[in-house]
Amino acid sequence: MLEEGILTGEDEALSFINKYGIVTLFPVRGKNFPSLYRATRGNREEKFRDAWAWADSLAYKKQIHYGKLVCKQVTLVSLEMFPYVHRLCSESRLSKASQRILDFLGEEGRTSTTGLRENLDFKGKEKKNEFLRAVDELQMAFAIAIVDREKPPRLTHIYDIIERWMPKKLLDKARCIGKDTAKRKIIAKMLEHSVISKAEDARRFLGARILL
Repeated sequence: MLEEGILTGEDEALSFINKYGIVTLFPVRGKNFPSLYRATRGNREEKFRDAWAWADSLAYKKQIHYGKLVCKQVTLVSLEMFPYVHRLCSESRLSKASQRILDFLGEEGRTSTTGLRENLDFKGKEKKNEFLRAVDELQMAFAIAIVDREKPPRLTHIYDIIERWMPKKLLDKARCIGKDTAKRKIIAKMLEHSVISKAEDARRFLGARILL
């Protein structure tokens, strides 16, 4: 049985993420997967506020990485598991829109959602949807990291390329890991705490794209 309503502070949230290695920020509908929101103590408003705040703070301090991964949901990855997940995700093919964003960040450095949309002409509803799809794609490819938020009233995310943001030793480790080793490590971590009951079940959460 996964923990529910037990976390009361950021240190406990970090321990929870480190324990499972890969957790979602919010519950995945219809699936039993560790969720920071579900594990946080309080009413719905308190759980939402605290889970978001802890995830942001831990990511900005480089104690975890977060982006889209499990079932395309916001996912929190421990530093222990980061090299293994990065190894499997980082070779994903990128769309033209995603590559434009990645190239811009590589040249200009950390940039907010607002700045990216303005500089790369992702304005208007249709362009906004294209932008959001591209950002999701970049997160699932572990190509970018959320490094901060804009100041009020916007509060949108600020992004940077993962190679500039995450510790070099973790990226170097990822490059030295074989794909089979990475898959075995991720599956073993999920089995360790009964997130899955057998190795084949890992695909339900991480997808065939990663665990073929």
